[in-house]
Amino acid sequence: MATTSRYCAVICSVLAVIFSNSTAYATTQQELLPKIYEALGVTAPAKYFTPVDGELTKADAFRAALEGMGWGFELKMYDQVFMLPEWSDRDPLQSLAVCMKPQPPASICEHLDEPFTDEDLPAFWNWLHTCKKEVSLHSQFNWQGVSLIIIKHGIGTPGGPANGTKDGVNQPRYIAALAVDMNLAPCQIATAEMIGLKKKATLASICTENYGVIGGINGGYFGGSQPIGILRRQGYAHNPKFWPNRSAFGWNDKGEYIFIDAKEVKNIDSRFDKYTEMMQAGPLLLKNGKFADNTENIAPGVLNNRHPRTIVGTDGKHRIVWAVIDGRNAMHSVGATIEETKTACRWLGLTTALNLDGGGSSSLWWRGFTFTLPSNSKADERPIPYAVLVFQQGSGVRQ
Repeated sequence: MATTSRYCAVICSVLAVIFSNSTAYATTQQELLPKIYEALGVTAPAKYFTPVDGELTKADAFRAALEGMGWGFELKMYDQVFMLPEWSDRDPLQSLAVCMKPQPPASICEHLDEPFTDEDLPAFWNWLHTCKKEVSLHSQFNWQGVSLIIIKHGIGTPGGPANGTKDGVNQPRYIAALAVDMNLAPCQIATAEMIGLKKKATLASICTENYGVIGGINGGYFGGSQPIGILRRQGYAHNPKFWPNRSAFGWNDKGEYIFIDAKEVKNIDSRFDKYTEMMQAGPLLLKNGKFADNTENIAPGVLNNRHPRTIVGTDGKHRIVWAVIDGRNAMHSVGATIEETKTACRWLGLTTALNLDGGGSSSLWWRGFTFTLPSNSKADERPIPYAVLVFQQGSGVRQ
């Protein structure tokens, strides 16, 4: 018995030496992609991946995992942010990893420059398999009274319905938002015509043609090149007609603002004169922390189908939040119904919010970059007649 025990001990010691000295083999992209497909349960076409020749680093593997989930656009947005001087000394991949839930294994994201080996596969696969069930990203970048917020939920479905599945479980949904302290970064409405452009122009064009603009977003509904409902800018009634049964949002250069509930207000009178900027849209989404229930006579297809959405809301304190939900893209973001938009408002911490113009008009711009993906068939920004611009303190829109 003693001899047998000594023999087993020797064998175990030999095996321990063998495994402790075993070589970890580096992995190629061709070897890794099938593992990503298996963990996620989907196979993404090659066009979604950044090609990598030879052996992968852990950064390469992490990037491939995100691209397999349909997060390639988020990677591009992070790359844009980290071109700016405030964050240029940080690694975008590592910063993105910190903001994810569930977070990737520390053995991956804390050692991005090291080779990705077969020893990394088990933890990597388990993390991806968890992401298949639920995954999200919530990040914020603060600069001069404005915060860029990037939110992503879910994973993409290659070749799936552009508007997602009926249950919406872990469907991809991307939100870009600007949270603005209007005492530090004033907001004003600017039309395409007033800066020498045509009757309509892209959001990026309207932003860049105005001095001191650090952010911008599309506004309310329009027909042709004319706003639908009231549009007031710098106290001037660009369109004085209040559309019946539609809610509105107004504000001024003192940082005062108001959400006008269409159930309570039937017309704009002298009570609202102090709000020099105003636009109408609808429906109201949240009011004082509760879901609003008025459809405001908007077509059922606009309310109940998933579309790109643009939102203005408040956190109930001092900030106004301008946000876009991308849509009509099964790999990137499927959009939202009005009820799903209300839930997204909660993700943004809003207590009161108004739905603005959506669809192909939805777009958000910040510091030289567009942080949304156009839903038009040509993937170009749709020209719009006016936009809401965010200025550096001391700057203002052209008269």
